[in-house]
Amino acid sequence: MPTRDETIIPCGLCGRAFTRPGLTKHHCLPKSRGGTPDDIELICSQCHGMVHATFTNRTLEALYPTLAELRRAPELEAFIKWVRKQPPSKRTRNAPRKRKV
Repeated sequence: MPTRDETIIPCGLCGRAFTRPGLTKHHCLPKSRGGTPDDIELICSQCHGMVHATFTNRTLEALYPTLAELRRAPELEAFIKWVRKQPPSKRTRNAPRKRKV
């Protein structure tokens, strides 16, 4: 029987398979905007980095308070399409955006 750390869990954004240590906690409602532990979803660090490189906390709160809405964000469409094709072991640094949305 697999241990908790060996259980395969899909990233909430890109859907790639990871073990629990390979996922990070994303506050759908940012902590700075009143988010609680109930507002947490598990996503891979590659996706998490891109979300925060692309959006301000204010934008996340107003436009993308759930992962379903974040998956449909036009600003992330090309990234999600690309990252889904990458092996979970690949980790590249997300380029900072000139201006966050």
